[in-house]
Amino acid sequence: MKPFDTDKIPWLFTPHDDGELDEYFSSDHSKIIAETSREVIASLSESRDRLSGKLCYTFNYNQRRYRNTLLRFADMIVRADVTAKKMKSRIMELNIENRELRKQLADMERKMKR
Repeated sequence: MKPFDTDKIPWLFTPHDDGELDEYFSSDHSKIIAETSREVIASLSESRDRLSGKLCYTFNYNQRRYRNTLLRFADMIVRADVTAKKMKSRIMELNIENRELRKQLADMERKMKR
């Protein structure tokens, strides 16, 4: 494999110009997460544990492309983490806005009662 043979390697693990990573960490990753999740689910198969007989899942992957599979999962984990942090930040912003709106509403109600 060449040092930067980027065929089938997730974008995160390829060389980048300055500023490209900033865009990556501020982008919406929900589409890629959903696509990769579907592929992961499609790679699962049900089986039974030999000793207990309990149901479990086996992950089927192509051994030759094992490294790329791991890189894709690592990429998805990073994207999911970025998405979760963005959502948490947005929820906090909305909570602050909500508190401010409630305060304004309470002030208006007080003024109307006078």
